[in-house]
Amino acid sequence: MTDIDPTLARWITAPGEDPQNPLLRTSFELSAPPTSARLLVTGLGVFRAFVNGEPYRSTRLDPGLTDARRRVLVCEADVAALLQRGTNVLGIALGRGFHAMATPNVWRWEQAPWRGPVRAWAHLRIELADGSSHAVTTGSGWRTAPGPISRDSMYEGEVFEGGGVGSGRSAGGADPTAWLRGDFDDSSWAEVLVDRPGSGAHRGTAAPEPRMQLQVQEPVVVREELTPRVLPREDGPVVLDMGRVIAGWCRYELTGPGPLEFSAVHGEKLREDGSVDADNEHIHAARFQEDLVRLESAAPRFEPQFSYKGFRYVELEARGGSLDQLEVTGLLAHADLPVASTLTSSDRYLERFDQAMRASLANNMHHVPTDTPMHEKNGWTGDALTGLAAMTASFDLRGMLRKWAADQADGQRPDGSLSVIAPNPDWGYQELSPAPEWTTVLPVLLDELASEYGEADVVREHGAAAAAYLTYELGRRDEDGLISGVLGDYLTPGSPGPAPEDKRLTATLAVAQGLRALAHAIELLDEADGPDDLDRPAGPDEADEAGATRRPDDLPSPGRLREDAETLEAAVNTVFLDTDRGVYRDPGSTVYRQTSNLLPLARGIVPSGQVDAVLAHLVEDIEARGDHHDCGHIGVRYLLPVLSAHGHGALALRVLANPTAPGWRAWLEAGNSTFMEMWENPRSCSHYFMGTPSTWIHEHVAGLRRGRDGWREFLVAPDPEVPVGRIELTRTTIHGEIDVEVDRDSSTLTVAVPEGTRARVVVPGSEQLLDPGVHAVTW
Repeated sequence: MTDIDPTLARWITAPGEDPQNPLLRTSFELSAPPTSARLLVTGLGVFRAFVNGEPYRSTRLDPGLTDARRRVLVCEADVAALLQRGTNVLGIALGRGFHAMATPNVWRWEQAPWRGPVRAWAHLRIELADGSSHAVTTGSGWRTAPGPISRDSMYEGEVFEGGGVGSGRSAGGADPTAWLRGDFDDSSWAEVLVDRPGSGAHRGTAAPEPRMQLQVQEPVVVREELTPRVLPREDGPVVLDMGRVIAGWCRYELTGPGPLEFSAVHGEKLREDGSVDADNEHIHAARFQEDLVRLESAAPRFEPQFSYKGFRYVELEARGGSLDQLEVTGLLAHADLPVASTLTSSDRYLERFDQAMRASLANNMHHVPTDTPMHEKNGWTGDALTGLAAMTASFDLRGMLRKWAADQADGQRPDGSLSVIAPNPDWGYQELSPAPEWTTVLPVLLDELASEYGEADVVREHGAAAAAYLTYELGRRDEDGLISGVLGDYLTPGSPGPAPEDKRLTATLAVAQGLRALAHAIELLDEADGPDDLDRPAGPDEADEAGATRRPDDLPSPGRLREDAETLEAAVNTVFLDTDRGVYRDPGSTVYRQTSNLLPLARGIVPSGQVDAVLAHLVEDIEARGDHHDCGHIGVRYLLPVLSAHGHGALALRVLANPTAPGWRAWLEAGNSTFMEMWENPRSCSHYFMGTPSTWIHEHVAGLRRGRDGWREFLVAPDPEVPVGRIELTRTTIHGEIDVEVDRDSSTLTVAVPEGTRARVVVPGSEQLLDPGVHAVTW
């Protein structure tokens, strides 16, 4: 992540203790046409920047939340095409986002230790055709006035008061965009407040001194426009249906003379009476996902500027005027992520499953991976720990994951502990904690970045934080050598949340997974740095004569990390494995739990003499339940791969395709295009952590798996026991595109191997290593 010099500009804001939607502007003259212009701009919380009335780029909800005490992200754009000879205007509109949250909520975002007034920072460097240059920076001379949005909240929605007389908000008179034009008279506007070093913008509080870095994550953009249909209702407010659950917002346009005042309540579900369900017990406010809008001839359109929602349905109610004058368009908005794979199959259900997982993921990609676009918008780490393979198989996430790794490291406490959400408002260290099945994502994330994208340098940056966290967890071991947790295999069928079984099994194995992941990531860092003298630690800036930088001395040896992992795994076997029965169970209990047995199989820790018995009991329990799983978010990630790995691919497909609950097919056949959060009475209708069997479709039905150290050598090993005729998977890697087509009906496999890689292909009766090119294999 590239550092930006904070002295290039000054932070500015509007007068008042907590300004709402301040508009900030400056005008400047250019003596010649511009040849280049680089704008660096950011805001705390959310900003929109404009050059001569045009957005500085097409992105929204910039710059992305961080702990502003540690790090602030800066956006960059080439704006030369928006500038002109003569008068020019640079304008910035600010919204609250999470930084200046005012809505009370269970996570206490409104009490975040870094909470403060919204503010902006910008530096515009312009090169002119006459050879001269010009710089425009935030500081003295900028002017400010309140904008037309009298309230904005990531949870409540936005209140737009238009530009008419009586709104009391419009800074631009009748036209709320007039302030962005060069001929606008801002003489009645106030002077901005300017942060001086140590002055806190004249407020008597210390100015922030964060590390400023270029935004690295993929920004949020509008990806699609949806035309809703009006649902038939005998009475009550108008309800619109977008056809599927999306993340984003609506554009409202006045089609008549107006004025029109209305409310728009957004939600993912309908109540029995046909109204929109917008209940949220975690948000302590009178409104939730509700826009209040006034449109008129001078301000005939509006779309939320600083917030987004998760919704399928919109309930409209006129408060003045007629809704016959209103046109509503749904805007799907999420991170601008390159698609990493495509999948087609003769089994249409597998295609629908894969598409539903992609849609569920996309709806939760807004600067960090979140758990629900409607109810929380929090970066829950446990969702990603099980979903990481599916995430990187669906989209190129290298930028977002780098940003998120920094968020986790920035939130680490001195004792090494991490919060269950990142970023966090000083919440999640005690609340719903400890939960290693969540917080262990940091070392796993570093390994994923190094393995999937070859970005081992991230291990140098955050490896010490991951090691400190693992040391913290090892220090929590009990007298059995196990590590406790309070969540476990979350949301198993019939469970309101935390798993009913002893959660030390999943917690301890999560830490072991993290130890092994960090060990591997450090080895990839060593390999990237050079082969000589790798075991000798060095300072972070020390390099050998050939220029290879040696491992920082605050990173542990991979061997020690693996020894710690083996110790934890042995403790799990000692406490939970009943060697007489061949099952893993809670101490002193005979209750059978699927996840307690499949997870040791997935981790490869079951003693060889016990594997057959443990597997047989797992299969027996699944079949006794009518080919149903009994798992929460951890179990569903590993159940089907375990079955395929042990010769039960047909059973794996039966579980996945089972039409009755608990299962996925019933969700999709009910008309959903995204996955639910819970097996019964789901709260969220766009939750990706139950959709992780998509990884099994990619890795076992199509058979494509990354090699141990990355994509330079990969595996193609479709499970021959899965009764699926044809499936084709393309996967974009850092070395090029892989294409795998499997036709079980004709016993053929075709694979395109990119240059610089090779494929190990395993089919019944044959294993071969294939060089770059297109190859056909039969069995």
